[in-house]
Amino acid sequence: MESDKKETQSLTLRLPKSSVNKMKKIAARKNMTTNALASQIVDSFLGWELNAAEAGWVVMPKPFLIGLLEKLDKETVVSVTSQLAKHLAKDITHYMKGKHSLQEWLSIIRGRAERSGFHLTEHQQNHGIVIIMQHDMGENWSIYFKTFYENVFSDLGVKVEFDYTDKSIIIKLPDVSNHVLNHK
Repeated sequence: MESDKKETQSLTLRLPKSSVNKMKKIAARKNMTTNALASQIVDSFLGWELNAAEAGWVVMPKPFLIGLLEKLDKETVVSVTSQLAKHLAKDITHYMKGKHSLQEWLSIIRGRAERSGFHLTEHQQNHGIVIIMQHDMGENWSIYFKTFYENVFSDLGVKVEFDYTDKSIIIKLPDVSNHVLNHK
């Protein structure tokens, strides 16, 4: 579809030779052009890394976070997460995306999953979408994600259903259009 193509503009950059060589190796491994990889890197930086720290994101070792949440009982996870979710999500999406909406929040979920090394798949189902995020961080993490996302989607006025295991969370958005699914 022609209307889905982004308008582009050329830019010439000077980069250290070692960086260019690394980019060529990564691009070859990913079966893509160096230009496409460079475009992804710039989009990632502008869409996430540029504002992530100011929006409240921090980098922590995964085993530490797993161990920390395993020490909490489920009721504490739900209680603390519920208290923070709505305002925190609004602050994050406003700061990183300029507005708090379903499309922006789904973009945050996708970006966070990618940067956290979580596997995320999306499927169209009837008139909605199903998002499956495999985090491999334990049941309390699934409870955290479920509680957090439940509050955010409720705040956005979006009908949602959840299922989870100790390794993944399934988010079912039964009334979300295919346009939102394809807007990645």
